[in-house]
Amino acid sequence: MNRGIRFSTIAIDGLDSVFYCWCRVKSSVEGIEEFFKPCRPQDFWLFTNEEKKYTMFISRYIKPAGYITVSLRSRELFRWGVFEIRSKLPKIAGGPMLWFGFELDDLFGGGVVHFMWNCDRGVLAAFAGGFSSRVEMDLTRYLPSDASIDPHLYRIIHRRGLALWYIDDRLRAMAILGCGTYRDSSILYDKKPYTIGFTRDAPSAALPILLDIDGGDTDKAFEWPDLHPWDLRVSEGDSNTSIYLDLFIEDSNNTLRNYSTEGEIVSAPFPGTLDWKEILFAVDGRGLLTIESFTNGQWFEYRTVEISEKRLYSIPIQDKSFMNRIVFKSNIPARIIEAQAVLR
Repeated sequence: MNRGIRFSTIAIDGLDSVFYCWCRVKSSVEGIEEFFKPCRPQDFWLFTNEEKKYTMFISRYIKPAGYITVSLRSRELFRWGVFEIRSKLPKIAGGPMLWFGFELDDLFGGGVVHFMWNCDRGVLAAFAGGFSSRVEMDLTRYLPSDASIDPHLYRIIHRRGLALWYIDDRLRAMAILGCGTYRDSSILYDKKPYTIGFTRDAPSAALPILLDIDGGDTDKAFEWPDLHPWDLRVSEGDSNTSIYLDLFIEDSNNTLRNYSTEGEIVSAPFPGTLDWKEILFAVDGRGLLTIESFTNGQWFEYRTVEISEKRLYSIPIQDKSFMNRIVFKSNIPARIIEAQAVLR
C-alpha cells in the first residue's frame, strides 16, 4: 500500500522505514578512487521534536568531511508524483550541490524530475529527462532574495507528458516529456513568468525521491541547516490532472486579465502537447484573437477569431505543436476580462 512520505510515518516508524542511504567515500586503496557504501539515514539526517518556534524544528542534514556524496533515496516509488519541500538553500564557497525531487537511479538513469541547488555558485536549476537526453532549466532569477536565510516552498508536479516546478506559490518551469527521434532536449521559452523545456528521454512514470548532498570541497564538512522531515511531503499524483493557466503578457509577471490595450498584445506561451487544450477569453471591447502554434523554432497562425464585446469565448486547440500562444489586436481601447488556458 502506498503510504507516501510525511512526518507522521517517520515519527512512528523511523527514517529507515522510508529511506535507504548510500555514500560515496574517497578510497585509500591504490587503483581505487572511491567506493560506495550503504549507510543508515539517521546518521546523516539529524532531527529532534524541539521547535525554535511553531513548526521550525531543530534539525540538520550533514555530509561529513571526506565524504563525496550522501544520498537519501525513498524506498517507495511514486507514480505521477507530487513532491514538496520547505527549505533554506545555503550558499557557501566550495559548497556542494543539493539534489531534491524525483530520480530513479544515480546519474539520471531511468529518469529524473528534480531541482538542483549549487551552493557554491548560488544557482537553482530544474532537470527533466534521462541518461541519454535531458533538459536543464535555470530558475535562479526566480529565487526569493532571502532564499538562503529563510525557508521557502519548492514543489514539483509530475503528470503524464508534463512536469511543473513551483517556487512558493508561483509556477516557474514546465517540461514537456516525450520520447522518439525529435532532435535533442532543449529550452523552448526562457522569459518571464516561467521557463518551458522539452526532453525526448521521458522519465519513468514511477519514481522514488532523492535528497542528495553531492560534491563540493570534500575536505570540509557540510550542513544543510534546518531541514526536518516535517518539511517534506511526497505522494502519488494524477496522470491527467487538469491545468489552469492564467495567460501572462510575454516576458512579464503580469497577467493579460484586467490589462487594457489599444493595438497588439502577445501572451507568454504555454505547452501545446497535451490531448486537450482550450482558451477562455473575454474582452470589454472588440478585436481579433489569433492562436499561434510553435514548431521548428517558428510561430505559425493556427486560428483567428473575431472577438465581440463582453462575450466569453471557449476556443479548443486541436493541434499538437510544442507550444501555443495568443495574439490580441484591437483598434480601440479594450480591457481584457479573461485570458486563460485549460489543459489536460
